[in-house]
Amino acid sequence: MPAVTRLGEADWRIWRDVRLAALADAPAAFGATREEEQAIQEDGWRAMVRDAAIFVAAAGGTAVGAVAGLYRASAQERGLGAMWVAPQWRRRGVAALLAATVIAWARSEGAARVGLWVPGDNAGARRFYEHQEFRATGRRRPFPGDSGRFISEMSVTLIY
Repeated sequence: MPAVTRLGEADWRIWRDVRLAALADAPAAFGATREEEQAIQEDGWRAMVRDAAIFVAAAGGTAVGAVAGLYRASAQERGLGAMWVAPQWRRRGVAALLAATVIAWARSEGAARVGLWVPGDNAGARRFYEHQEFRATGRRRPFPGDSGRFISEMSVTLIY
């Protein structure tokens, strides 16, 4: 099983590389495009790592997945975003490991809830999150950059 580590600001290149790989592999899964994010300069990548909890799963020195733990407006809530696993590592427990890492991070921060937004047309992702105990909240909004699609909110309440 890959090892998961939290990136520091000095690791911004790792985040950039895995994020761009994710956008190239699964462009319909994210609200940003590879082209948009390729244009981000070093200070922007550093800010992303500094302002979130970025976790990368690596095997043999190669990043095979990533996820972002996000701060939300409420101190009681954290978010899970930017989840991606390399195709050859899918269905091997990496996504569950990454989701559990964000949930553990949120708990360590004293949060009571972790929320996420999932594309409405991605039944596989919804099922995966349901297996991680996330439940639909009933909230939805247009998919960023594609008004013909929508994203649905899911959340999990953290039990202490």
